[in-house]
Amino acid sequence: MKAYLGIACFSDDDKSEGCRKMGHPEVGCQPIVPPTFTFVYYLFALQWPPSICDSYIRCREGIPTDFTIHGLWPQNGRNRGVPPYNTNGNCTTLTVIDPYIAMRRVQRARLEGPLTQVWPNLRNTSNIYLHQRFWRHEWRDHGMCSDYGDDPIRYFRAAIDLRNYLVSVLNFNGGVASKAIDISTNVQAQVGKIPQIHCIRSRTTNNDLLGEIRFCYNKGDATPSGIRDCARHYSGTCTTGQEYIEIL
Repeated sequence: MKAYLGIACFSDDDKSEGCRKMGHPEVGCQPIVPPTFTFVYYLFALQWPPSICDSYIRCREGIPTDFTIHGLWPQNGRNRGVPPYNTNGNCTTLTVIDPYIAMRRVQRARLEGPLTQVWPNLRNTSNIYLHQRFWRHEWRDHGMCSDYGDDPIRYFRAAIDLRNYLVSVLNFNGGVASKAIDISTNVQAQVGKIPQIHCIRSRTTNNDLLGEIRFCYNKGDATPSGIRDCARHYSGTCTTGQEYIEIL
């Protein structure tokens, strides 16, 4: 195999017009999908609203007191997010659904109520238009390159089901401070795999806070049985696990 400008060329009987135009009429070819674009696993982020609202989001009243969803994100082999579909059309072979059509399907499926409860826009939990904008953003930037790119209802329901399962098994309370590694160990004992602890900085005290707990799942199996160890154990303002972080 030879590669020319992001195209993989093979010496076979499948003569590709693209390779012929590039001066290689003897071979067939197909696009190379760069590692940055290759979907390997999911990162599922649960955010802790009291911390989020004391950090980078100024929330109105009605702040949830239990974990809510930030997103269900396809990741590449370098433990980074797969680029959005509009910059990365090779991320899927599915016929993807436009974000605005996806939101109409969410409405028809009567999913807005459940999503508002567990996947709200924390800026204002009573504003349905902010929620819809948040969900549309998550679908456009992440859902379209997932296993569910042709079925937004399955994508959102998978995230809801994961969140509800995790909340049911996590024994988690606010109002304490712990080392990040101790929180990780506690969560691992409850779910069976190593999570990623994401820390943020308080805008009122400048202390480190627990912002999110992130869980990793196999591609094709965004269910409790598909959970796997996260390769990256800490992110945000936590890097070693030795940081003391507050759980508001």
